[in-house]
Amino acid sequence: MKFTSIMLLLIISFGANAVEKSAFINSKVLLEESPQAIAANEELQKQFGDREQSLRILASSIQEMEQIYQNDAAIMSNEQKKKAEDNLIQNRRRFQFEQQSLKDDLQARQRELLQKVQVSIRAVIQEFGDKNGYDFIFTDASVAYANDSVNITEQILNELKK
Repeated sequence: MKFTSIMLLLIISFGANAVEKSAFINSKVLLEESPQAIAANEELQKQFGDREQSLRILASSIQEMEQIYQNDAAIMSNEQKKKAEDNLIQNRRRFQFEQQSLKDDLQARQRELLQKVQVSIRAVIQEFGDKNGYDFIFTDASVAYANDSVNITEQILNELKK
């Protein structure tokens, strides 16, 4: 019992003498405002903008077909109705397929680019922490409370912009 008490006192006294430097960052701000994240979003727009526009045009075309069908169905023959309905079904299926394909491709590319951005941000944070003598740098997601004086988000953003 005596040994445990002495060890506990030693640990407490050691902990009291150790001064740790810590800070936190707002990861959401870094992922939205860093030049790397902005460049990744621009790349996504360049890569998928044409497909999105094509999908919007197809959706508009389908709406026009549906409107025409609704307006003219009363005067169409059964064969014309059947052909128009089949055409609508085919175009809806095509739209759904292309929409899902775009969504899947976009999500895969977003994950890939996000991972690259996170790696570069993490490297800058680590370098900043080493250079400035930080023992801990927390993200806002893991901090219940932090004084604004230990928020180094802007400093990290400035490092990312270099």
